[in-house]
Amino acid sequence: MSDEQNEDDVKYPSSFYDELKRASSNIDKGREPEFLTGRMGTRRFSIKALQERIINAFIDEHGRDSVALKSAQTPAQRYSLILATANYVIGVESIMVSDAEKAEIVRQVYAELFTFGPLDKLFLDETITTITFEGADKVSVRHGHGELTAINPIFEDTEHMNRIVKRLLREADADISAEQPLIETGFEVGGRRVSLNIASPPITYLLSADIRLHPIHPISLMDMVTNGIIQKQAYDVLIALAKSPHGVMIVGETESGKTTLLGALLEHIPSEVLVSVERAGELRLPNGGLQLVVRWKTDDHIGITFGERVHEGLSKNPSVLVLDEVRADDPDSIAPLLTEHPTPRLLWAFRGTTNSKRLIAALGILARKSNPADGDMAVRRLYERLPFVVGIRRSEGKLSLT
Repeated sequence: MSDEQNEDDVKYPSSFYDELKRASSNIDKGREPEFLTGRMGTRRFSIKALQERIINAFIDEHGRDSVALKSAQTPAQRYSLILATANYVIGVESIMVSDAEKAEIVRQVYAELFTFGPLDKLFLDETITTITFEGADKVSVRHGHGELTAINPIFEDTEHMNRIVKRLLREADADISAEQPLIETGFEVGGRRVSLNIASPPITYLLSADIRLHPIHPISLMDMVTNGIIQKQAYDVLIALAKSPHGVMIVGETESGKTTLLGALLEHIPSEVLVSVERAGELRLPNGGLQLVVRWKTDDHIGITFGERVHEGLSKNPSVLVLDEVRADDPDSIAPLLTEHPTPRLLWAFRGTTNSKRLIAALGILARKSNPADGDMAVRRLYERLPFVVGIRRSEGKLSLT
C-alpha cells in the first residue's frame, strides 16, 4: 500500500463500513463477557479472546515497523490492515460474526494498537482535566477544577490495563521497570498536552496512574480574569511582573494550576532567548523558545535527568530560564542556579505549600541542601534571583491566587 493512497482508496464492503462508522460513534462497552458462536454452532468464543487473538496476530505479522505498517499513514489504511488480519483469524477459527460485530471488534483492536483503548473517549472530552486509576478496577476523573469522581471500570482486567499503560509510555518514549518504578513524562494527544505520572510495583501494590490533560488552546491571563480565577488588579500585577527583569516563582500543590499560570505568564515575556526545562513538556513556549524535557531511560536511549537538562539549558546562554517544576526532594538540580555565578532571569514553578511560614522554611531547606558547603549563600541567591512569589491553589471547584 503506497504513501499516496488516501482514505477513499480503501474499499470495504459497504455494509461493514457503515457498521464501522456506527460502532465508532458508540464506544461505551461494559465488562460483561460477550460470546460468538462457531459456524457449526457447537463452540462459543469470547469476543475479548477474539480481539486478543487478532491483536497478537497483527503484531506477529507487522511488529511495529513492517513495510505495510509504515505505509499505512491514515486511519483507513490502518483499519484495512486490521480488517485483513481479523478476517484471517475469524476464518481460521470458523466463527460466525455479523458486520456490526466485526466492525466493533476492528474498532476495539484499532484503539488498542494505535490509540489508547478505553482512554480515547476520556481524552476526547475537553471538560475532563484529570484521569486517575489504581489498578484495573478503580478509576476516577476530574471535570474542570472540581473534585475527582469515581466512574465505572474502563479496563477489562489487569492485563488490559497494562497493555494500555505500555501504549501510553511508548507514546511518551519512556519505559517503566522494577529499577525505574516512578515515571513522570508527557506527550500530546488530539492537540492536548498530557502529563503522565505512573507508580508501579515494587513501590506500590497496584500500578497507579495520574493523567493530567491541558486544553487544546492554552489558558491566557485574560481567560483567568474572565473565569474569575484572578481579579483585574492581579492581572495588571502579573503582566507587570512578566515584563519586568525580575525572577518569579509560582508555588502550589499538585494540580493547583502552576503550569497553567506559568504558561500564561510566558505569553507576556519580552522577546528574548528563552529556554525551558520541564519534567513533562506541558508548556507551550513563545516562538523561538527552546524546550528541554527530561528523557527516561529505555532500551533505545540513555536517560537525561532534570538536573542535567538544567546544565544543558544554562549552556545555551538564555536570557530567561524557565523550570517546570522544582521540587523539594531534588535540590541538586538547582545547585548551579544558586551559586555566586550570574544566572539568566529565572521563572520557576515550585511544588509546595502556599502557607507563607511553611514555604519560607521549605525554600530555605531546599537552598541549603543544594549547597551544603555554603547554605546561607544559596538562600541569599534564591531570594535575590526569585524575589516575587505567586501562590495558586485549587479549592471548592475553582483556582484562586493566594
